[in-house]
Amino acid sequence: MRDRNLERNIQRVEAFIESWSQLSQFLDRGFKSESFAGEEEAAFLELKSRIAQEHELLSVTLASESERDDRALRMLNSVPSLSAFKELPDGMSKKLATEWHSTYLGLQALLGRLRGRQAQLRGVSTLRVGLSHVFANPLVILLVMITASYGVYRFAEDWIPKLTQLKDQMEKR
Repeated sequence: MRDRNLERNIQRVEAFIESWSQLSQFLDRGFKSESFAGEEEAAFLELKSRIAQEHELLSVTLASESERDDRALRMLNSVPSLSAFKELPDGMSKKLATEWHSTYLGLQALLGRLRGRQAQLRGVSTLRVGLSHVFANPLVILLVMITASYGVYRFAEDWIPKLTQLKDQMEKR
């Protein structure tokens, strides 16, 4: 059985993880105090914007799947620009790296849960689900019972005389 919403959510989480991994590249370079070009600053801000949008989209679409965790947004607020890396207080780089890593693991766990549900759904027969919905209707159950009763009646009407005749023949021998 396929669930298109589930498949779409898996793609969204995968896209978010990809964006999150791209952020890691900027963070690693910033922690090493490398210099950045102007177009990299624009790319960084665009990436932050995409991450914030994807985060909100996932929060809304997967509200029941995961608890709301704004750690990712707080982390993005900690580094407003690439030039801000030079102004980070001591120890902040380790804190940001830890927050990035724990968010990354949380996303991987969410993706694992979604893929697990997808694997479970693959084992479910669409026909079985459809039949269970049909036979959950009381009118359908009543119709089946009436049909079965009529079948038993017709069977008895046809076979009882034949069985009686066979019994009589057996007794005459």
